Amino acid sequence: MPERISYVTDDGVTVVGDWVTAPTTIGAVILLHMMPVLRQSWASFQRALAQRGLASLAIDLRGHGESVKGPDGKPLDFKKFTDGEHASTIHDVRGAYAWLRSRGIDRDRIAVAGASIGANLALQFLSEEPQVPAAVLLSPGESYHGVETADAADYVLPHQGVWMAASGGDDAYSAASADKLMGALQVEQKVHEKLLGAGHGTKMFETHPELSDKLADWLRDRVLAVK
Repeated sequence: MPERISYVTDDGVTVVGDWVTAPTTIGAVILLHMMPVLRQSWASFQRALAQRGLASLAIDLRGHGESVKGPDGKPLDFKKFTDGEHASTIHDVRGAYAWLRSRGIDRDRIAVAGASIGANLALQFLSEEPQVPAAVLLSPGESYHGVETADAADYVLPHQGVWMAASGGDDAYSAASADKLMGALQVEQKVHEKLLGAGHGTKMFETHPELSDKLADWLRDRVLAVK
């Protein structure tokens, strides 16, 4: 069973998450959901990660689920956010990273995975933290509500791995965005999973159940590859 945890970001938002440990922990993964689903959309993937020695923290992004308390108790609702307010969600990711660090997990043993807008946030965070070894991007976009990827791709370093999946046909925007991102990323370890009719974001786990094990294996290998 996951442990419900919370932390306060550096801009005063209370974020709630589900923390799942592994019997023998080799590292951890931050999990960022798509809109409008919540942190529980990662539950089955958290179990797959735990089986491979990876703990995980799936959070409700600000304005979603239980993460609705802003500075001075101000209520937050993502449906009312401006693009600038959506972009400030990167503070939630930084807070998750700090929380994991407070649990004694090394910087270079913390990876990040996201779906849709969460994928964009994951890439942005990877570009900010050179010690983070890898990111998984499910259905990324060039821009989701002001959270953009083009500039972030330029700052991802060669040793950082990126695994990306998008579905053509039913999700043409993400598929085209993924193609552009893969061309822009200058990294040594990158995987581009091109699917058809598979849905958007974590919905791909339902249409392609094998993705969960593929992703979990890849993240384990990226963490174990850290010297």
